[in-house]
Amino acid sequence: MASRRGRETAARWIFIAALLAALEGVVRLDWVDRIFVTAPSLVAATAWEKILSGELPALFVTTLFSVGAAFLLAMVVGLPAGYALWRFPLFGRAYDELLSALFASPWILLYPIFLVIFGRGLGAIIAMGFLSGMIPIALNTHHGLRDVNPIYLKVGTGMRLKERQIVRHILFPAAAPMILSGLKLGVTYILISVIAVEFLVEIGGIGTLASKGYFWFNTEELYLGMAGAIVLSMIFIHLLGRAESRLFTS
Repeated sequence: MASRRGRETAARWIFIAALLAALEGVVRLDWVDRIFVTAPSLVAATAWEKILSGELPALFVTTLFSVGAAFLLAMVVGLPAGYALWRFPLFGRAYDELLSALFASPWILLYPIFLVIFGRGLGAIIAMGFLSGMIPIALNTHHGLRDVNPIYLKVGTGMRLKERQIVRHILFPAAAPMILSGLKLGVTYILISVIAVEFLVEIGGIGTLASKGYFWFNTEELYLGMAGAIVLSMIFIHLLGRAESRLFTS
């Protein structure tokens, strides 16, 4: 198992290295306009300068805080909401399609309203991220609980377990794969919303770095902001993957 994971990791990094090397060569040979695409080495040099100045870590921490706070709120609200939709089938049938429609809606278009309500600060960013992530978490929790085999619940009832014990020891473990998928979807949409609002409003964070690079034709900063968003996404997905592995191996 360990050797297989090692090969998978090596293959992943070899592909990334080959892609970056190809991009470096294309830019250095002037096959593309450097206004649109820049060399990875120049992005790395810009990143190093901003790390030494302290600017990049500060922006990274700002976005990390916004995403983390929005994700925590989305879990605190989304998981109980999904359970409530399952616990009360009438509400589940009534609101499932509505939530699905809202999930497919472009929430980012509402950012001016959030700025008016919460002000031009982190509150608006966290609120946007919260709504973007809470809906898929609630939906997947509802669907996961709804699709649990009824036989499992009958077994728990036959063993005279209380409802709380059935929920804790049977229901949620059986629905865990779908719930974890909802958490991954949630953190992905939260990250998209947070960085998008940072980009549009320039409040702070990685999105602001990309925005300044875009409007000032600084391609290195633009791609550095994009790389920062990818790194943040990898961090959260990796942490959720580790949590999933521990859950199913414990």
